Amino acid sequence: MDRPSRPVLLFVPPLPPLGHGSGPMLQSPVRIRSNLLLLAAVVVLPGFLAAAIAVEKVRYGEREAALRGLRETVRATALLVDGQVQRSLGALTALGNSHYLQSGDMEAFYRQALAIDQPPDVWTLLLDDTGAQKLNTAVPFGTPPPPPAARERVAQVLAGRSPLVTDVVVGPATKRLLTTIYLPAKPSPAGRFVVAQAFSVEHWKKTVLQPHGRTDWVVAVIDRTGKFISRSHNTDEMLGRQARPELVAAAAAANDGLIRHKTLEEIDSYDAFTHSALTGWTIAVAAPVESIEASARQAVVWLALGIGSALMAALLGASIFARTLIRAMETVSVAARALGRGQQPVPSRTSVHEVNVLSEALSEAGRLLSAEQGARAVVEAERERLLDNERSAREAAQGENAAKDQFLALLGHELRNPLAAIAGATQVLARGHHDDPTTRRFLAIIQRQNRHLRQIVDDLLEVSRMLSGKIVLVERPLDLAECVRSCIDALRTTDRAEGYRLEVRAREVWVSGDPARLEQIFNNIVTNSLKFSPAGSEIRIDVAGEDGRARVEITDAGAGIGAELLPHIFEPFVQGPPLPGRQPSGLGIGLALVKQLVELHGGVVRVRSDGAGCGSTFIVSLPRIEAPGAARQVENDRPTSTCRVLLVEDNADAREATGELLRGLGYHIVEAEDGEQAMRLAIALTPDVIVMDLGLPGKSGFQVAAEMRKTASLRRVPIIALSGYGQERDRQASSEAGFDVHLVKPIEPEVLVRAIEDQFMRSRARFDRVDLPSEGPAA
Repeated sequence: MDRPSRPVLLFVPPLPPLGHGSGPMLQSPVRIRSNLLLLAAVVVLPGFLAAAIAVEKVRYGEREAALRGLRETVRATALLVDGQVQRSLGALTALGNSHYLQSGDMEAFYRQALAIDQPPDVWTLLLDDTGAQKLNTAVPFGTPPPPPAARERVAQVLAGRSPLVTDVVVGPATKRLLTTIYLPAKPSPAGRFVVAQAFSVEHWKKTVLQPHGRTDWVVAVIDRTGKFISRSHNTDEMLGRQARPELVAAAAAANDGLIRHKTLEEIDSYDAFTHSALTGWTIAVAAPVESIEASARQAVVWLALGIGSALMAALLGASIFARTLIRAMETVSVAARALGRGQQPVPSRTSVHEVNVLSEALSEAGRLLSAEQGARAVVEAERERLLDNERSAREAAQGENAAKDQFLALLGHELRNPLAAIAGATQVLARGHHDDPTTRRFLAIIQRQNRHLRQIVDDLLEVSRMLSGKIVLVERPLDLAECVRSCIDALRTTDRAEGYRLEVRAREVWVSGDPARLEQIFNNIVTNSLKFSPAGSEIRIDVAGEDGRARVEITDAGAGIGAELLPHIFEPFVQGPPLPGRQPSGLGIGLALVKQLVELHGGVVRVRSDGAGCGSTFIVSLPRIEAPGAARQVENDRPTSTCRVLLVEDNADAREATGELLRGLGYHIVEAEDGEQAMRLAIALTPDVIVMDLGLPGKSGFQVAAEMRKTASLRRVPIIALSGYGQERDRQASSEAGFDVHLVKPIEPEVLVRAIEDQFMRSRARFDRVDLPSEGPAA
């Protein structure tokens, strides 16, 4: 037998020791036998249920077939009655037109009437218009007639000129139970006559009461009053008696039908009935329920016997097999216990093939067990080595990630400090009254590009926040047309737009948005159009409002977008092929960022292109708002009252620009360049608001703020953190150190002013003011 090339891990659960008497092995055969018996029952019972359902269907089918036969019999019997009546009517019609009757030759007419009789049960009569018998073929010609007994029936026939069939009556001449058919004869010189034919009840028994081969069926003819005209069983007793009320009621309610009831002999029966079309009589055939369902009952009995035999055979076979299986399992369990003790099992042969296979497998497992035990140590050692490597790699990755975070935080701080100085300086310059339009124009460009550069720094330093959709917007009402014009004006001054025509057609439409983010959206789209458009081509930007939306369309005549690329154009790192002669540029995240920023504004961005070489149109749709009142300019903002601000900043340029900006707005500013100086000035002068950088030389801003919160006179003074560190953990740390607000450099002047004003208004109710010098740095 071939051995496997790899170690096999085999687990064999410990087995209980072999025993006799009341031990576990005494109970094992019982459990196996019970399971086998249950299996046999499970196998047999579905067949039994299926057979029972089949027999029920057969029983139902046989009953329905027998009942259909019952209905056919009653209809056939009714046809026999109608046929007999129809033949009688034909004979009477011919007799009523006899020339002997017209000539008054009654003896010849008597002989002619004898020819249509069926003696001794059917005979013919002739009656005049008074109901008196003129002749009766049941007695010799010339016999004196009985008194008139059919005056009303004769009058009814003559008046209606139609046949009449009577119910069962007693004949006046024969004194027998009979039924009679009356028919008006052709008028003759001798008067008006009615011909009639009488049928004894024995006649109906002979002709219609013969259920072929079914002696237990009861066939009956019942007149319109519910009395038996004839009956196949107990005829002499039943003739002239009333039938069962339930049958009479059912026959009166319907033309035909089937009921189940007890006959006059108290036999539970199915009774089918119908009516004779010519006489109105009821013809009924009753069959005992026992007769209808006897065959189905026999099938059920045979099924029960068959299933019982099958079940007994299955149980016997299961018991024999269980005994054999238990013996084989006892044999193989010895080998299993030997394997559990680490010994080599000895293969054994039994009468069960599967147990023999198991025994061989246990023997093979014993041979593999020793190999597995040797391989286990090697595997465990390898696993420990891999765990150590993984642990080391994880610790290294964590260290690198921490170093990356520290580097990004430091980079952000170092970049934001000069940006803050530039922002403050340009804001101070902007407040001056420059008459030169070129100076004002380029000063505005510097401000816009400074804001844009600040936003780029934020995105680079917090790329994880951008990719995870955690960008926060600072929204305000703005004219989208002015925002687009400002963005395009800035692009026209760059090298990227040199040689291109940028045409803006914009109508005023207001939205609620983040100005920097909106400028970033349109800058990215237009820059993308410039990248994929030939030099000298035109890029058109249309801004308009429609249906409650603000719509911006940016159309170029560039390389276009292929059908295979179009569905993926807004996915990260997806780029189209560059124009011939140009090198690919960028990382392919610009349009992905556009899509994210547009959706954050509640808008939608999409692109149209007819294919490669056909240009592209980018469409940005944003929610539109009503135009607000006149915008509030920072230059016109002034503190509502004199506010003393302690400005703590180690960067001289940023401190000077920010201080000059705040003084121009009417604030009393005291400057400090480190934490020690800030602490002395704060204790001495108690300012209304403190604006402090976090990255100070010596003591950090966190340490200075913590000391201020421990000083009684400064405990309630608002402290605003102004820092180049803008990650969430930095904001959390500043809050824990005692800062009331955390602002990230470079800060928009209106944001800084709003924060100072808010904190100043809150502080006025908390402590009295201490006058500070109006301006100038502290000594």
